[in-house]
Amino acid sequence: MRKFWIICIVLTACLTFTGCPNTKEQAQDFSYLEVNADVDLSNTNPEEFSNYPNYIRKQYDDHTFWDVEIEVPSPQQFNTYYATMKLPDHQLWIDTFYPGRQQDVTVRIPPEDEMVDLPDTDQQYVVKNDTMIFTVSRENSSYHASDKDGCTGAYDFLMQANGVYYPPLSSYASEGDLQSLSRQDAVEQVNNIINQLGLTVDLNPKVYPLTYENMVRATKIDLSYGKKIEEGYFIQYPVLVDGVPIFSDFHCRSEMTDSIYGYGSTVAAVVTKDGVRGWQSFAFYDTRLKEENVPVISLQELLDSVSQRLAKAFKNQKSLVNRVELCYFPMVDTPNATEVILQPVWVVDTFTLTSDEISLESLDKFQSGQHVRYFVDATTGAYLVIGDMITHQC
Repeated sequence: MRKFWIICIVLTACLTFTGCPNTKEQAQDFSYLEVNADVDLSNTNPEEFSNYPNYIRKQYDDHTFWDVEIEVPSPQQFNTYYATMKLPDHQLWIDTFYPGRQQDVTVRIPPEDEMVDLPDTDQQYVVKNDTMIFTVSRENSSYHASDKDGCTGAYDFLMQANGVYYPPLSSYASEGDLQSLSRQDAVEQVNNIINQLGLTVDLNPKVYPLTYENMVRATKIDLSYGKKIEEGYFIQYPVLVDGVPIFSDFHCRSEMTDSIYGYGSTVAAVVTKDGVRGWQSFAFYDTRLKEENVPVISLQELLDSVSQRLAKAFKNQKSLVNRVELCYFPMVDTPNATEVILQPVWVVDTFTLTSDEISLESLDKFQSGQHVRYFVDATTGAYLVIGDMITHQC
């Protein structure tokens, strides 16, 4: 199974502040430093979770800051499920991404010195006159048009959209359509592939239009190496169970000698005027009910717990909570498992940095910080995957 080590990189966006401290104009400039700072976060009724804000910015204590994007669904109730991983039809994937070129797609034979750990249901393919590897997997299928495009594939953008970088991908996205391609045309191209593959997703995707300049900033591509790059859209489709998204990224748990890896469920794509340039789709599941109407702790209890844990785990550093998501999370007990438990989990992304100069006015310094992700059981508040306890943060 492919292992992803998340490495935080320095992004180029920064916050600027101007004005005289005693002027009315300056007060207006700084009025956004605290956003929703006093809002009530104690609600535990899922039907009223829509009252939670989607963004909070405040200083929690001397150690911790919140600049938090919040994604919380509001179903009537949360449940737990048994879930069985679906197996992809390899020939269907080949026909979809390489129509008329099926004869050019052959099974990849790894070199003798290459370690490959793939389940029997997975396969890597090579394509004639293309340097990229085409992967069809029950856990993580991927397609890249070319390794010279510079878009770095859909997974890098997925990590940025999911809080593994600060600031988030949304800070780079444009409001309207791009000049070279409309938003509707880009979405339709991805929808056509989803339909051909028979994937069941929420057809209300998140769409991030990225101009040429912001595509370069977001991907950190060094154009001096001859990389080709274009403006385009990053498009992400959640997979829902009863209106609640399944976690949409790779995750791992490392406990001394035992490492456990698992995948969420999502479709993510990069589309430019030349078409779909990158594609990533994580696992799809068949589900059946395990336990109905389970309790969920409040956002306030969660943020208090994470903030206090950060202060203890990183005593000599400042910490930032930058993203919180409530979702169904695939709990994997053994590597390469096809049977999982889906349960409600809070996923929290944070950054830590050794600096005495951090303030609400200078949170951009966390761009060079260390990313730490927590997975918290939403029914009990227990930590399931603990990022500050392992060497490689996952």
